[in-house]
Amino acid sequence: MDIIVVNDTNVLIDLYSIDLLEAFFRLPLQVHTTDFVLNELVKDDQRKEVEKFVQSGCLIVKRHTEEELLNIIRFQQRQDSNVSITDCSVWLYAQENGYRLLTGDNKLRKSAIQAGTMVSGILYVFDLLVEQVVLTPQEACDKLNLLRCKNNRLPDKDIAERLKRWERMV
Repeated sequence: MDIIVVNDTNVLIDLYSIDLLEAFFRLPLQVHTTDFVLNELVKDDQRKEVEKFVQSGCLIVKRHTEEELLNIIRFQQRQDSNVSITDCSVWLYAQENGYRLLTGDNKLRKSAIQAGTMVSGILYVFDLLVEQVVLTPQEACDKLNLLRCKNNRLPDKDIAERLKRWERMV
């Protein structure tokens, strides 16, 4: 499996918050993000942890030129959904390269899907963690319940479905 994903800030923060960054980077994915996303990691501990994966080559960071920045600004101005510059940086990067965008931002998700970009969220990551046997179903249940406590924007119905499926596997 050689899937290339582009991470938005919230996915990295969610994974960090439940101590799953290392597990995520063990998946058979080529993981990219943008310099804008790294700049949004303002908590020192989060940033240091993510930087470890940049330094090891597990996280590829797209650094934008001035011309590319202007393209991102023009792209943002054409959007109806009021998505941020950072959101546009990952969306445009994923879209231009045919990569899958990983985001938990609903506005970004809807706009990118409407534009034809492949989009997935944190539950896709959990599915891969279980499928690739990086986490046991029980560990996935525990971590997903923990994330649910920390992030109330997650889709309850989809979480309940996964928890039920994984609990049957235990």
